[in-house]
Amino acid sequence: MCYSTPHGFNPIEIAKLVERKIALATVSSEISRKYYRFRPSRFYRGSATADTTGCNLKCLFCWSWRANAKLLGAFYTPTEVALKLMEIARHYGYRVIRVSGGEPTLAFHHITKVLDKLKEFLLHKNAVFVLETNGILLGHSKEFAEILSRYRRVIVRISIKGCSEEEFHRITGAEASFFSLQLNAVRNLLDHGVGVWPAITISFCSKESLAKLLLRLAECGESIVDKIELEYFKAYPSAVRRLCKNNIAPWISILVGKNRVAKGEEFRELCRGVSKEEDS
Repeated sequence: MCYSTPHGFNPIEIAKLVERKIALATVSSEISRKYYRFRPSRFYRGSATADTTGCNLKCLFCWSWRANAKLLGAFYTPTEVALKLMEIARHYGYRVIRVSGGEPTLAFHHITKVLDKLKEFLLHKNAVFVLETNGILLGHSKEFAEILSRYRRVIVRISIKGCSEEEFHRITGAEASFFSLQLNAVRNLLDHGVGVWPAITISFCSKESLAKLLLRLAECGESIVDKIELEYFKAYPSAVRRLCKNNIAPWISILVGKNRVAKGEEFRELCRGVSKEEDS
């Protein structure tokens, strides 16, 4: 069955296909899921991080593109994931545990079991669990938001792709209509009392679309306005090549490894260099 049309693909159906490849039922009835690394990270002033494999979007600027496209990594049970995260947190004295990388809400039953295993640790260490997601599945299913509300010390960071339906389609490849599920996710989590903040990569947004998105987010709940995070595209070389091939130039970006900022025209100049390299 084909889930893609000239207007883009259906990320809900893609999620089901990816889940079959990155999740396995174990003998003990636990759901194992693929991860490609566990690491200490500097984010949130230090966090124990698990990077998942597999996603239901195809964001051209994704820093985890290769791991997601090739489904790299190995399968881990919820117990194994929790133990690795707690070990890193204890070793470095971190009070933040996060799951990132691909799309952590795929194989949702797995992540809830990880939370079950972390419950006492989070409470005892006064730590928090940050779930970093694109919000598509949380916007599609109110039940997921309700389930997350049963856990204390859980915060959800929703990375909103683009500031409009058109921008969403252009950078993710998904049908434009699914853009609104990201906003639904914010609304669902707020309705169920789950801590949430939206992060917007504004490098791919126009001033007009950003202004409209901020108003749409405010309609989800006034409390969300001062929690909105604005971030810039970090131009890793592989992501630069993908954007150039698709003729997409962020109006501003941070060139990773070069410690400088590139505006639109400078990024287009980078693309011309990429094109020459490929032609040579």
